[in-house]
Amino acid sequence: MIIKSFILTPLAVAISLASFSALAQDGNVGGLSESVPDEVISLVVQGYKGYAQELPTSGSKSDAEWLDIPQSVSVVTDTEMKDRGAVRLVDALDGVAGVNNTLGEGSRDQFVIRGFDAIRDIYRDGLRDDGNLQSYRSLANVEQVEIVKGPAGALYGRGSAGGIINLVTKRANGDEFTRLSTSYGSNDKFSGSIDTSTKLTDTINGRLNVEVRRSNSFVDYVNSDDYFIAPTFQFKPSDDHTVNLDIEVMHQNLVPYRGIPSKDGKPVDVSRHTFFGSKNDYQESDSVRVAIDDELKFGPDITWNNRVAFTRVTLEQQGTRQTTSAVTSANTVAQTVNDFGYDPRTTATLQSELKWDVGNQQLLFGADYNQIDIDLNLRNQSLPAKSIDDPIADNVASPGFPASRENTTKTIGLYVQDIVTLGDWSFTGNIRQDHMDLDQTTAAGVKSNNDDDKTSYRLGAVYRITDNMSAYTTFAKSWQLPYGGSFISPTLAEFYSTKLKEVGVKAYLLDDALMLNAAVFQIDQEQPQTDTNGFIVNKNQERHRGIELEARGQLTKQLSATASYTYLDAEDRDTGKKPNDVSDQLISLGTTYQLNDTWRFGGSVKYVGDRYAGNNEAVDLGDYTTVNAMASYQTGKHRVQFNAYNIFDEKYYLGSTDGTSGINSIGYGSPAEFMVSYSYEL
Repeated sequence: MIIKSFILTPLAVAISLASFSALAQDGNVGGLSESVPDEVISLVVQGYKGYAQELPTSGSKSDAEWLDIPQSVSVVTDTEMKDRGAVRLVDALDGVAGVNNTLGEGSRDQFVIRGFDAIRDIYRDGLRDDGNLQSYRSLANVEQVEIVKGPAGALYGRGSAGGIINLVTKRANGDEFTRLSTSYGSNDKFSGSIDTSTKLTDTINGRLNVEVRRSNSFVDYVNSDDYFIAPTFQFKPSDDHTVNLDIEVMHQNLVPYRGIPSKDGKPVDVSRHTFFGSKNDYQESDSVRVAIDDELKFGPDITWNNRVAFTRVTLEQQGTRQTTSAVTSANTVAQTVNDFGYDPRTTATLQSELKWDVGNQQLLFGADYNQIDIDLNLRNQSLPAKSIDDPIADNVASPGFPASRENTTKTIGLYVQDIVTLGDWSFTGNIRQDHMDLDQTTAAGVKSNNDDDKTSYRLGAVYRITDNMSAYTTFAKSWQLPYGGSFISPTLAEFYSTKLKEVGVKAYLLDDALMLNAAVFQIDQEQPQTDTNGFIVNKNQERHRGIELEARGQLTKQLSATASYTYLDAEDRDTGKKPNDVSDQLISLGTTYQLNDTWRFGGSVKYVGDRYAGNNEAVDLGDYTTVNAMASYQTGKHRVQFNAYNIFDEKYYLGSTDGTSGINSIGYGSPAEFMVSYSYEL
């Protein structure tokens, strides 16, 4: 494939030239001009220096160095998120190797990691966080995002075929500050936030994050209105005992965007603002999350963490959607209006972990319990067929929200990790045993159950080539529940299994300011299908093989950069076809340059290769390239930033809803847009 649009993009050439020019002038990280003051430089360095604080822990749940983890782990820091003007999680993960976002029914975060859907693989401080899977998560209380690539069930339990996304919470560490920020952009996108931190007493710290977001959209009738409140407290009864209490309250009201239909293997040719939904479509959700993390140290070598988290979500959605039926010869598409809701959905998690350093070993012993309870309301009804040439949005009658079923998913897990260092070698062994129990009761009183015991593992070896470079290999196996455990189907009575083989190289360069990771991997997943008696009658098998290259950090103290390349050969082994919405190539390049003590400039280019919507490569979505730019000006405590997105106004398809329904639920990507933001620190 010739990626002509990526290579010939004017900004891509300019970014490359600027990068090499600045590197040639400065030579290394120490080559900063004296005209740039220390306080600006500390802001740029944040996120790439300070291993004890910025070290990603998601790959091992320990203090083992990133170089010694036998698996790919990417980190998106707070500094990077600010430069991008990131407001939602989808903005933060843009450009991470092996990760791409998709439509998510136009009402939620939804990512594809190494070609596998990761809707139920988002964690918060190492705890499962799928309570808000039907919403767009806020970044207001997120310090950084860590992405573990490949099956990670040996540490995290069920799920994680392609990887997991772990959100690291901002902590109340006793710093004294108040930061105010606001932004306004295209389609009346507005946000305002407050981040304030203080030391309440000698042993208690407090922090509060508040965010308000309102927006229209480039799509007719689509809008959103959110608020988010997150008080955080830290208690330190002693130097060796720390307790963090996190509370998050979120309200979200939006109009879901289900995209456009397809005809003859291509999305229908309509303008980007076309809305196939109804005027009174909506989704309204309220959630509360409370989490406690208790850390107790017994000397320098033993740490005991106990964590508990509870999330309660109520949600209603009335959404008009196209059915999977083909567009007719009269150019009409069949539609339904679907009402569904959580009344409520709750998630409770308990976790206890003991970390013990003994000589040349780092031991981790863990146990956790997770329970998800879903009271689902659901009903749909057919609507008159809609013209694809001139779709008219109107109000539709709600079919109501009657009780449909109750589902409970319980998981109890025990796990052990041992990292042994022998000279330049380190060996990692993980084993985890899970008991999973699923219960379902329909509104008609029909009961179903599915339970099993499964073992996950990871075996890895790392060789330190130098103090700052390592090579690794790993083998791992994880288990996944059909539908993530939210529904029991009699023909999917067996759990899915996923195996990983991976080799890679990691390095820190330029005085540890630049992180490099290269990986070659193969992931094989088996999806057993059963008869109504639970006997396996068939197995769907997928194989995803690929290469990932990623660099994140600083080329000089003035020039920060992120670059990634992903090649992915993903196929159904029976048909040889690509899965839904999986790209063969992802390329991303981004830089920011601190010109002096006031001006900062940046830009990024992202290329997404060929994809298909639906099963069996039903609809060709093509490839696309987007280009973004930013500039910021800071004087004293005032900062103004301008971000421009898709500046060449590329017309492209963001993605589609998974599986068969994807053929008629294809979402346009955003056209050229801008955002201006202002921040002030008291």
